[in-house]
Amino acid sequence: MAAIAFTGAMAAFACPVICPAPATAQTVQEMEPLVFGTFVVPSNAAVSTLTIPLSGSVSTTGSIIALTQGMPGRYRVGGLPGSAIVDIDVTAAPLFGAAVPASQFFQITAFDHPPTVITNAGGTATFRLGATLSTSGSGVPYTESTYTGTIDITVTLQ
Repeated sequence: MAAIAFTGAMAAFACPVICPAPATAQTVQEMEPLVFGTFVVPSNAAVSTLTIPLSGSVSTTGSIIALTQGMPGRYRVGGLPGSAIVDIDVTAAPLFGAAVPASQFFQITAFDHPPTVITNAGGTATFRLGATLSTSGSGVPYTESTYTGTIDITVTLQ
């Protein structure tokens, strides 16, 4: 059985060549983490997936068996001008467990989020984040462990 947990989210802010200086620092805050729940991978002979869409209706392919429900994350961007359009981009490194062998990992892909958000008058906006977790398909079995990693959220002021 493998449980997934994120150690935290990293954030970056980018703006075009001409960027108005906001009165406060730009932030991306994790309000609720993206959680894949608890699941079992009885066979890693082929790539299997577990998807957490924005609707919250978890789906799996291959040999992953979900034991507890995962949930999409919720994030807030702030310190931006009011009524600003902000692009959102998300990436993640593979998730590794504390147990050996180190070749056991999960990939996080197919991020499900709005491509842009519009800040309110106070310069903040919230968005939800889903994703797909994939096994390595290497044939190496997964051991019971908590697999952790970091997602990177980049917001770009249009």
